[in-house]
Order: sequence, then C-alpha cells, then structure tokens
Amino acid sequence: MQANHHLSPSPRVRGGPALQDHSPGSCAHSHRPASACDDAFVEMLGAYRGSGGLARADEVVALLERGGQAGIATLARWIVERRVIHFEWLQQTWLPWFQFKRADHQPAPVLQAVFAELGGVYDGWDMALWFARPNSALSGGAPLQLTDIDADGVLQAARADRYIAKA
Repeated sequence: MQANHHLSPSPRVRGGPALQDHSPGSCAHSHRPASACDDAFVEMLGAYRGSGGLARADEVVALLERGGQAGIATLARWIVERRVIHFEWLQQTWLPWFQFKRADHQPAPVLQAVFAELGGVYDGWDMALWFARPNSALSGGAPLQLTDIDADGVLQAARADRYIAKA
C-alpha cells in the first residue's frame, strides 16, 4: 500500500460499522480480513487527521512521562478501565488523539459516557470507526467532529447505535 493512498469515508451513514460485517480472515486482533483492516486504518488516518491524528501507544506513554506521570502504568490503567479507545494494527497499539485533553493529556471526561454506551457492543476498531464515520443521528456529521459542540447529541447517537447493534 502506498503511503499517500487515501480512501474516502465509508458510504455508511448510520453509526459505526455493523457487527455482522465481520468475516473470517487473517487480522490477528479481529475477525476481519487483513485487507479490511488496512483499509479501515487508512480511513481512520484521514478522518482523525484534523483532530490530532492517531498515535502509537509508545508516543502517548512518552508524552505522559514527560508530564511527570507513570506513562505505561497510566495508559494501561486507562485502557483496562475503558477510559480511552485503542486498537491494534500491525502489532502496534494505536489511540486517537482527540480523546485526550490538550492541557494535561488526560482522557476527556465528555467521552466517558459514550465509551460506556459503545463498549459493550463495539471493539476498539469499531469504536474508532464509529467516531470517524458520518452518523445519520447527527445529521450526517461524524461524532469525532461534534463531541465538543454537541456532546449530548453524540451520546444519544451512541445509545441509538448500541440499541441497534444489540438487536
């Protein structure tokens, strides 16, 4: 895959990726075919670019350590507590930067309720894609772009999509 290859966002307008879209394949972390993981990663690179992009876990750890925190222990705790979304790609853990407050690099509190809604039905990939893709409940806007200006709307969209995914 070329470094400058860019896929347009998925035409899917309703919430995140449907759980039934998973098919057997060779992605080590999911049931998706490897090419679907590659395509989804490239899609997320483009979608998250305007909000700071994606970071490898070691980048987040280094930033936390520079801020005087126990980097790896802090990030591990946030992951276990589901205070941040993350996903694996090419044997690396990736995290979207938008979920961290700029001032102190702590997880953004406004997102915690959304993570709680989606965490039981979506994995890390699905949650990262859900934030990146247009959502009809948000008039076609991506949750990522609206968390700061319509947090309640994003939460309501997450609730609706959780309900649909569980059905």
